[in-house]
Amino acid sequence: MPESGKAALRRHYLALRDGLDPLERALWSAQACRHLAAFCEARAIHSVAAFWPLGSEIDLRPLLDAHPFWTFHFPRIVEKAPPTLAWGPRPLGPGAWGLQEPLAAPHAVPPVQLVLVPGLAFAGDGHRLGYGRGFYDAVLPALGPGVVTLGTGFGVQHCPALPTGPGDVPVMGFADEAGVRLLP
Repeated sequence: MPESGKAALRRHYLALRDGLDPLERALWSAQACRHLAAFCEARAIHSVAAFWPLGSEIDLRPLLDAHPFWTFHFPRIVEKAPPTLAWGPRPLGPGAWGLQEPLAAPHAVPPVQLVLVPGLAFAGDGHRLGYGRGFYDAVLPALGPGVVTLGTGFGVQHCPALPTGPGDVPVMGFADEAGVRLLP
């Protein structure tokens, strides 16, 4: 599908997510965080790459607040072209595009067991539609073996299929208010 098709899908899923009631988003975020915590505890995962919510994105702060002794790393934009992220822990401060980013981000690849990946839409084959800059598609192939990657959002962001290109890297599963599902 041409980029204009992806742009239309981005607008559609952003409008859908933005249109959710804020109280419902908060409730669903808390539910997703409980499912993520249970998933992590069952697998002895205590180091997570997360993201601070931007706009109507899922809010992962309940997970962070409930597990103060876990290690959380956050992305910081280093370069827009080629898309390059660096990773570091809190404290966070204002960064590019209104994102909250770590003040110190010494890692090119997050040193974690789980990477929570934001997106606008998520397909059943593990592909996701992000914001179109390719930051996560650049970092996902560099992760070590055994690092779990989960598209993280709301159930209304699931769709049957998404257009993909050669640079699109699928995730291993999904986390939302209904639970955590790994792909076969």
